[in-house]
Amino acid sequence: MKKLLLLLPVVAILAACAMPALETGSSAFSNTQQPMLIGVERGTKIGRACARNYFGLWTEGDMSVATAKRNGDITKVATVDKDVKGYLIYAEVCTVVTGY
Repeated sequence: MKKLLLLLPVVAILAACAMPALETGSSAFSNTQQPMLIGVERGTKIGRACARNYFGLWTEGDMSVATAKRNGDITKVATVDKDVKGYLIYAEVCTVVTGY
């Protein structure tokens, strides 16, 4: 039981490292969409590119606009948004591009 009580603070510290930074402040759970580039209208095609963080220890993925364009078969960009999700030990940030 003592080992479990000692392990809880370590898990909490590592979990805090996986939380993405948000303009609204840090929180244990987050699910937001943030505009980055707003065009006149949204495009008809949508492309996503994501990066993920596990336990605050490692991050993997490519969340570039170029990758999102390629994933959505987009040649002309209309809007760019950021989709952020954080769940204690897992965080994901995606670039969402709309275009034609």
